[in-house]
Amino acid sequence: MDRIIQQLIGCLLGRLMSRAIDGGISFVANRGRGGEAPSEADRQQAQAGQELTKKARKMSRASRRLF
Repeated sequence: MDRIIQQLIGCLLGRLMSRAIDGGISFVANRGRGGEAPSEADRQQAQAGQELTKKARKMSRASRRLF
């Protein structure tokens, strides 16, 4: 019975960590954006940031699988 509880807690903590990491990456990627219209340079920088965010999520998922 104790082992089942430990497995459930481990599963829940794993999901919580995944959501927290993904939420943190999204927060860092989107910070500083206000309601003003972005310039072309800002738009390009935002697109590069989104690509970097996707790569960071993939790397964090891969590292979670390894460890």
